[in-house]
Amino acid sequence: MNEVAIDFSKVHQIQVFGVTILEPSTVISSLMMTVICIYAFIHLGKLRRAHIMYRQIQFFFLFMGIATAIGGVLGHGFLYLTGQPGKIPGWFASMIAVALFERAAIWHIKPLLQKRSGLILGWLNYVELAIFFALTFITLNFVVVEIHAFYGLFLMLFLIEIYVYKKRKDPGSVNIFIATALGAVSAGLHALKFSFGPWFNYNDISHISMGASIWFYYQGARHMTYYGEEMIKPEEVLESENES
Repeated sequence: MNEVAIDFSKVHQIQVFGVTILEPSTVISSLMMTVICIYAFIHLGKLRRAHIMYRQIQFFFLFMGIATAIGGVLGHGFLYLTGQPGKIPGWFASMIAVALFERAAIWHIKPLLQKRSGLILGWLNYVELAIFFALTFITLNFVVVEIHAFYGLFLMLFLIEIYVYKKRKDPGSVNIFIATALGAVSAGLHALKFSFGPWFNYNDISHISMGASIWFYYQGARHMTYYGEEMIKPEEVLESENES
């Protein structure tokens, strides 16, 4: 299971009503991301956009919220109780989240491609998720989850939105570019293990950057236009057009 023995007595911790919580700052920064995800999920639902592209983006935030909550509470705060198995539900939730946003991006680009190309991208999304699910289950290694996130968000989603922006100058794509850049910063800070100390370490710093990334993904979701036969423009875009 690739489980590493940890001396939990050396991990920074606090006692709350007699309950030990490891890495409290990391728990808080993880739950910060959860709050942003819940906010995005609720407010995207209030826009009442029925097309599946928008619904898939909305549920990206739901599953990412579940992933960050599980990761913070079980994967850090109570790791001494759950061990590696406590991390696994969060891993799978995050992979579902990434696949959902990736699939929404496929809907975004589909009307701009030949029908066959759109179908291939759609099936590739299913095959990709199945393969990475299987690899994660077999290896129980977080590196597989990270590779899936890189593939889904940094390659598929980012490249798709570059194409859409070149074709239509979609305002949602710009926010996704910013979110991708912030996600790259987060990954770099985490890889470098840049820290100010145990109470504000590389996990916390990267979570702040990732929280900002999630916020810009939300802004992207709000402003994306669907370019099918019946074009669906977000309310914010329609309002700006009316004002001009």
